[in-house]
Amino acid sequence: MIYRNAIIFGLLASAGALFAGQTWTLEDCLKQAKSKNIMMETAKLKEQAADISIKQTKTNRYPSVSANINNTLYDNPFNNGPKDHYNLSVGLNGSWTLWDGGVTTLNTEASELSKQAVLQDTKQTERTIQENVLNAYMSLLAAQEKLTTANASVELAQAEFENYNKLFEAGTITKKDLTQSQSNVLQKQAALLSAQLSVNTSKTTLRQLMELPADEDLQITDPNADITSPDSLEALPPYDQLLADIRKVNPGLKADSIAIQVAQKNTKVASKNSSISVTLGANAGSGIHAWHTAGSESATAAATSAATSITTESSDENRFVRQLKSGYQHSLSLGISIPIVDRGVTTSKVLQAQINEAESQMALRESSKNLENNIEKLYINAMSADMQWKAAQLQLEAETEATAVAEEQRNAGAITYTDYLTQKNNLESAKVTLTSAKYTSLLARMLLDLYQGKMD
Repeated sequence: MIYRNAIIFGLLASAGALFAGQTWTLEDCLKQAKSKNIMMETAKLKEQAADISIKQTKTNRYPSVSANINNTLYDNPFNNGPKDHYNLSVGLNGSWTLWDGGVTTLNTEASELSKQAVLQDTKQTERTIQENVLNAYMSLLAAQEKLTTANASVELAQAEFENYNKLFEAGTITKKDLTQSQSNVLQKQAALLSAQLSVNTSKTTLRQLMELPADEDLQITDPNADITSPDSLEALPPYDQLLADIRKVNPGLKADSIAIQVAQKNTKVASKNSSISVTLGANAGSGIHAWHTAGSESATAAATSAATSITTESSDENRFVRQLKSGYQHSLSLGISIPIVDRGVTTSKVLQAQINEAESQMALRESSKNLENNIEKLYINAMSADMQWKAAQLQLEAETEATAVAEEQRNAGAITYTDYLTQKNNLESAKVTLTSAKYTSLLARMLLDLYQGKMD
């Protein structure tokens, strides 16, 4: 049973190597996630929407032109004379706002600022994706290293059990020691299964962030494999300087600052609701009019945009053309709108805009506080991880020495097998602790680099 389990777990541990596909570096993973992640696709759609909004506001500067064609059939059943009437009118209308109190200019400026805010939001989304990838990538590296440790433990436990089985057959150890050795093999195999599950989970998380297919066998490289001590890393900068540098480049704070400017523009727009507006208008039009009575047909043509008509008795086939010429007219108008009483609409819009402006300022302060809290925690975690890394190295050295002594004592019969297993477990625990401390430290430093814009 134990031999079969060892084979199974060995296959699990080596499955990745047997079916290895592309090997991904950290840079490859970051690039893939930024280009394929659905969050980035959504952000790009928002950028397109912002571009459309700018174009729409800019078109308000230009004249609008429309054409109209109206066909009308009507009769006068209670009047003497023609019963069935037909009207055709055609026209071309144009309108151009010469002055609107600066509303169009303010709206255009607000739309352009909103586009800048959207670009910063896209950058913040990119940072979020990068942070998620860093976490998943380093978690996978740590899980793989722990899997290596667990696999080695299974092999050692299996070899030890085989040796103890021979010693038991020779009568040099008790049944209890053999049973404990067998139990140790099963425990190590369970730990190996847990380590393999952790690797699979970390791979799935990273693969999904990169939008890779489910059948992709994700293999990654360790850019920090040669780093064995935090002393070989660059020293952390002073916290105050670090926080100041991060504030300058943080896209979230930039987006919130721009949002305040947009809100201020909208407040000015709201105050222009009571402004005088001047509009230049122009139109041109013509038409025809015809009717017929029972038993005879006659045609009359007239054309004016004000529904005037001219009647003709000519049967010439060109009479409709003459009607259009005779009825043609065009006009030019200048309209001035002066708001006098708007029942408090302007006041309400200004108050609502001021509230939005205040909310934008509060959002900026809240974002600034959250950023400060996150950086402070990350900075402390980085320093703490460095110390834990150094402590774990010392602990591993101590447990390695203690295990060597325990092996000698066990061979001499000075300690029980239970005490020996306890010491071996302490050594394995020290290895796992060292792995966790190392990758926690490296991750914290990478995240600080990310927040400083060093990975852009």
